[in-house]
Amino acid sequence: MEDTSFAYSQATTRARTRKKNRRGNDRHEPPLLKDLVDRCKTDIESNGWITTCLGLVQDALRKTNMSCPDVLCLGLGSPSSSREARAQLAFLISSCTVLGIAPSDVSVYDPVFTDADKVLFQSFGMRCLPDTASLLFCYDGKHGVERPTILYMPHCDLKLYENIIGANWSEEQLARIIFVANRFSDYTDKYVCTII
Repeated sequence: MEDTSFAYSQATTRARTRKKNRRGNDRHEPPLLKDLVDRCKTDIESNGWITTCLGLVQDALRKTNMSCPDVLCLGLGSPSSSREARAQLAFLISSCTVLGIAPSDVSVYDPVFTDADKVLFQSFGMRCLPDTASLLFCYDGKHGVERPTILYMPHCDLKLYENIIGANWSEEQLARIIFVANRFSDYTDKYVCTII
């Protein structure tokens, strides 16, 4: 008598096992924030434009005879919620590495930073400025620079740039600053077009 009972084949059993693993048993953890920044860093370092950008910063440091500058980063955005902010942070980290600037000489502030962002900066060895001090002298830009400083200000608004420049409006103080930021002409052109 022929066996007419139903039986699963081995291939079907394996397929069902894979499906079950996909549903819950074999889930991957989301990548860590630091890993996402490291990926951005790898991506930008493999691109030639970073070499050009850093060449400009190195030329500026030579022309101003600046050595061992601090870095003040304002307006970065939140790396935990923005891919652009992670890319900008990766650029900052790569720049400091190439320029020989210790992470402990880098201060960061943006009012949008989350607790996760602050932990991330600390894991890289950077200093997060406290909200109270930052609100008083950094976010409004009225911050006088005492030492040679690279002001890393990606995508800040014109008012913040004006306040920083105004707070350092002397030949001696302005000579201590190098901006790594948007072109000021982009703001002035936009402002002139708005008035006309």
